[in-house]
Amino acid sequence: MDNPLYRMESIEKEKTELGKAHLKFGKMSIHEANHRLKMAEESEFPLTIFPKFIQDTIIELHEHGNYNIDYTSVSIFTALAGIIGNSYHLRKHIEWIENPSMWVVLVGKSGQNKSAPLKTAFKAIKNLQKQYDQEYEAAIANYDPDLGEKKPTKKKLYSTDPTFEALINIHKQNPNGMILMPDEFKSFILNLIGYSGTSKQSQFLSIWDGAPISLDRKEVESSSLSMPCVSIIGSIQDDVIASFKAKDIKDGFFERILFAIPLKMEKKLIGKKNPDDYMIEKFHSRMKALMDKVYESINTIELPLSEKAEDLFIDEVNKHVKPSNKDATISGILSKLDRYILRFALVLEVSNSFFEGQAIKYITMDSMKKAIMLKDYFFSNALKLNHMVLNVYEDNSKEGKVFQVLKKIGKREFTNKEFIEMAIKLNIAKESYAYQLLSNTKLAHKKQKGVYETDVLN
Repeated sequence: MDNPLYRMESIEKEKTELGKAHLKFGKMSIHEANHRLKMAEESEFPLTIFPKFIQDTIIELHEHGNYNIDYTSVSIFTALAGIIGNSYHLRKHIEWIENPSMWVVLVGKSGQNKSAPLKTAFKAIKNLQKQYDQEYEAAIANYDPDLGEKKPTKKKLYSTDPTFEALINIHKQNPNGMILMPDEFKSFILNLIGYSGTSKQSQFLSIWDGAPISLDRKEVESSSLSMPCVSIIGSIQDDVIASFKAKDIKDGFFERILFAIPLKMEKKLIGKKNPDDYMIEKFHSRMKALMDKVYESINTIELPLSEKAEDLFIDEVNKHVKPSNKDATISGILSKLDRYILRFALVLEVSNSFFEGQAIKYITMDSMKKAIMLKDYFFSNALKLNHMVLNVYEDNSKEGKVFQVLKKIGKREFTNKEFIEMAIKLNIAKESYAYQLLSNTKLAHKKQKGVYETDVLN
């Protein structure tokens, strides 16, 4: 047979590579088992959330285009979310409605080919933008204000570096949503977490929540947006994003970002064989078909959860309660991922149903299962980033000094007296300065009077 399924008994006897993969992942074809085994050491991304043609595209680009699996997979998923936009929302209940917006950062070393996956994933979107630009230029060329004609407006699907006011006005011309793709993601983050970025940061937090936005300033035209849906994606070096997070104020901004962090941050050798043209063009064609379908309607359709999907969601979120109550850092991450689970399920239900020619009625249990797999992937990466943060503290920095003291104390819960005594013992600080370091650090938080807790020793 071309695609046989082996019985578990025979697999156990053979102990071949296929057998090992089969035992690990359950009954499957030779092709799929070998594929799973091969990918096990390359990526933790759950490729099975995608339809087969997307999985094949990702693997083809990985094997013959030197594309990283994580970067390509996350970029494609974000492109799907950006395409869907406000056309579909998920309704948990009357006061809990989620749009599909994603905030994503591809994290890696310099020269690790982070830009190519972004270019491929968003090619269909950028091609449609070119078409809109040409239509706008033609309309402007024929526009005559003396005839009382309404001035043509420019519809944009994505932008690279707009001001916040410009972003809102651009979004108004395209109510379905916006994709923000900063050319310099480092500068974008700096603008949000810098000394003058606090107000911008709070504005973007409102956008992530899907909350209505209203701008009333003398220097700009009054603008409002009742239903913002803005996905953000970019790439940045691992040491840079870690240093930014270390400086971040504790308002949950970074907890809203989904990080794509490969298992291996390294450049790969380039092979002679190129990706299959037909397969890649087929991928772009199907992404365009999804856009055409989505843009047929200007209305927002709210999808409910099926009973089984809701049960699965509730069970999963309830599993987060105990670890969240024990650890403030974990709590911050999981509280945002609880909402992202619904967004993941929405994107998967709409896109997979469309590609498989099925009606889009509600969120199925299958989409919820896949959403939880995706949540686990991003949770793992959030923890990786937290460990990266610990490595950016310099010995002579304030947080570096705190980190040295915490490592020597060697336990999660400690008293301010223990901290001060250890700081003095290590010749790091005298009593008053040690207390000041403890009071202002982000590496520990006060649990009760005189008692602190740290997450850096997890």
